[in-house]
Amino acid sequence: MQHTRRQWLVSHEWMVKPMHQTDWIQREGLLIWLTEVFGSLGTGLYLVSIFVNNWWGALIGWFIVMAIKLPIHLIYLGKPTRFWRALPPFTKAWRTSWIARGFFFTVLFSGFGFIQLVIGFILMTNGQAAGIGMETLYGLDITFRVLGGFAAILTGIYTGFMLSFCKSLPFWNTGLLPVVIVNAGIADGLALVMGIGLYTGGVDILTLEAVTRILLLVNILLISTYLLNSTYRSDTAKLSSKELVAGKLAIHFWLGVIVMGIAVPLVISLIGYFGSEVSHSVLIVAIICHTVGAFALKYCILKVGIYQPLLSNGTIQ
Repeated sequence: MQHTRRQWLVSHEWMVKPMHQTDWIQREGLLIWLTEVFGSLGTGLYLVSIFVNNWWGALIGWFIVMAIKLPIHLIYLGKPTRFWRALPPFTKAWRTSWIARGFFFTVLFSGFGFIQLVIGFILMTNGQAAGIGMETLYGLDITFRVLGGFAAILTGIYTGFMLSFCKSLPFWNTGLLPVVIVNAGIADGLALVMGIGLYTGGVDILTLEAVTRILLLVNILLISTYLLNSTYRSDTAKLSSKELVAGKLAIHFWLGVIVMGIAVPLVISLIGYFGSEVSHSVLIVAIICHTVGAFALKYCILKVGIYQPLLSNGTIQ
């Protein structure tokens, strides 16, 4: 009888104690981490670039999504040649699956973004040319900036909704998560467009630095609120927070997210604000640290996802 009970407990551990999710962060699950990081970086860069009118930044952001994020997403799905089956009207999966919705949003972004880039290139190379044709192009440029920007927002934010709808993982199951992710994505885009602006010109670095400082401070507030909220939401979510702040993932969180992703860029920006002008090399260091923080943030969020036990609130062994 005792032996049978032990066998049942071993084979049904997930029912009696909290257990880490591994499908989206180990082995092939690392592809999910990478696709979400590059999706956030690419869409954030594209969105900021069309707002500050930097065509090269928009091109690179679109390219990151198309050449890195989308192929990785297709590889994770298992049968890349059948990608069309994940799109409406060939499937109804978009009604219930955020992964299917995210793939659809990415396809929309690829089309709208490409058309906007082509129109933007024509306008950029023709300078101040006038005429009915150019006026039409300016109108189309605005239209597709709006469409491309909206599709970029959907592509960048769907990850947060995908995770927040996982009711069995309390640390993710909160409306704050999409807000954290979209704010981080915009901040990442600002950092990257500043780096591109150092070489292409046409970017007001001082203004972008000021906005970045605000977003970094907002990021601190959002992450703090998110962690504090999780400690009150459930015992399992509290376990995730503890593991992130003082457990196995503490080094990734404090060094990768807080120090490199937030503190270093913020300190460098403040030095430029209160002191002398920051050199390009130091600014590049800040941008690199900021980008490392983007990878670390997504990794930490996925890694500390812990399933809520069905029968009791145990402890992780």
